[in-house]
Amino acid sequence: MDRWTVSDGTDTVTLSGDPERWLVELDVSNPTTPGDPSDELGTNDDRARRLLEAATQAVAIQGGGRLEYWIERVHQRSDDIPTQAGFVPYRDLLRLRRELPALITDLVVRPFTEPDAEAFLECNNRAFDWHPEQGEMTSEDLATKQAEPWYDPEGFLLLEEVDAEGEPVITGFCWTKVHADEKPALGEIYAIAVDPAHHGRGLGRELTLAGLSHLADRGLRHAILYVESDNRPALKMYQGLGFECEFTSRAYQRIVR
Repeated sequence: MDRWTVSDGTDTVTLSGDPERWLVELDVSNPTTPGDPSDELGTNDDRARRLLEAATQAVAIQGGGRLEYWIERVHQRSDDIPTQAGFVPYRDLLRLRRELPALITDLVVRPFTEPDAEAFLECNNRAFDWHPEQGEMTSEDLATKQAEPWYDPEGFLLLEEVDAEGEPVITGFCWTKVHADEKPALGEIYAIAVDPAHHGRGLGRELTLAGLSHLADRGLRHAILYVESDNRPALKMYQGLGFECEFTSRAYQRIVR
């Protein structure tokens, strides 16, 4: 992954990734969020817009590519700056939240072990073949996630069943995460999926409950998860389990030829 910055001496824009996806991050010295109604003079807006334009010019000089810029906790004016800089909104990610504990499930799951890596990756990549981040995961990607300080194999729950030939197979998983730096600590359903060959059995709901039960057993009192705004089946399931939308993050993109 490449990483480089453009700065005017006060504010900085960082680009990381490659031409397929340059992730744009802004560092504006004024702490007010770009587009915040409290920034009445629009000073922060102008600086953020100039940084996005600088990022676009930098990518053009390098031969072009796709830029992606995220705004967390969007509000009514959030679209103003990116669209004025030539970006278009293309993806909304909802953060859902609920109190713990939740309902109890009788689904039997077990923690991940290293010999499970290949089978997990096969299940994950079949389930997330459409997903821009979770899809096409490699063993190196998995190792990188496992090296994170928050990683705990006890919270990486696998559903293992026996196939028609009597062989054990992983048919789904619920990967949880604990945000220990939050006060109080916060649980998360980090990634959850069911192998497409086993859709329609209600396993997604039961895996979610298994993850929530694990987080509650850790003494946590709230859990979050992120879901695509257009994933209606998942949204319906989560809302049925008592999750409510806390806020929306939005991604913007611009293609530079």
